[in-house]
Amino acid sequence: MSDEKDKEFVEFQAYWRLSEEMIGKASKDDLAEALRILSMQSAHYTRKFGELALPDLTELLTSVTLDDGRVALLKDGAIALVGVLGSVMSGALEDSGPQLH
Repeated sequence: MSDEKDKEFVEFQAYWRLSEEMIGKASKDDLAEALRILSMQSAHYTRKFGELALPDLTELLTSVTLDDGRVALLKDGAIALVGVLGSVMSGALEDSGPQLH
């Protein structure tokens, strides 16, 4: 494993652990709101850039070996989850106007 890949994998592990802690502390409403935001980000991307074939993400999450691209994808996904869930749990999004429920 290259030094850069090692560094990226360590960063992924740290964000993954943090996301696990946050998920454990989050309310059901917080988790639902985070899922809504992440799904809207996905829908926005699809509308803007078109439908993209997704890799087998289930296989990715259970894979024993990871190449540089997979490590980077896992890290970016964990960072996105921590960011969105952190915003939801902190109440930072509550002052952003009316919300659909």
